Amino acid sequence: MKPSPGIGKSSKVVFIGDGAAWIWELARTHFPLAILILDFYHMMEYLHELSQLLYGKDTPWAGRMKDQWKEQMERDEVQSVIDAIKKRVEQHGELSAESLEKIQEKIGYLENNKDKMLYGTFRQQGLFYGSGVVEAGCRAVIGKRLKQSGMFWSKSGAENILALRCALIGNRWDECWNHIHNSSQFQPRAAA
Repeated sequence: MKPSPGIGKSSKVVFIGDGAAWIWELARTHFPLAILILDFYHMMEYLHELSQLLYGKDTPWAGRMKDQWKEQMERDEVQSVIDAIKKRVEQHGELSAESLEKIQEKIGYLENNKDKMLYGTFRQQGLFYGSGVVEAGCRAVIGKRLKQSGMFWSKSGAENILALRCALIGNRWDECWNHIHNSSQFQPRAAA
């Protein structure tokens, strides 16, 4: 996958991912100057699971802790949340080996993505930090055109139709049409 030709004109590039290592590698190789953001919903899934493991499934205390951690994450207090979770693990005397393994995996996820969870900073910069906007855009641009019943596309055919659809939806149709067809050569010239 190569970046679109217009991406070099952008003053800011944002890459939102779910935390999978292969996604961050894709960002690193193709968008090295992008601001990397861990999708807020995915982070919240991990906090929810951690609160359930540490404070009991569906208990009021688990809900309160998840809400508190969420508020802290929205204030860029990522390390404080991780430290609080680790402290609770140390205080918790009755964790099974399986639960402890799950907790450590989730703590590792948070630690590996610390720099991508500065949601307060992202909000101050006017950036989206949830992938919902991107997913909705994909549905509107791609799904509505390529995923209708009975449609089958080759890779090049799909890429070409999507480039045209993006130009149309992005209000750049005339610019693209002129570029593709060099239609400026057909414009009448002023008489001398």
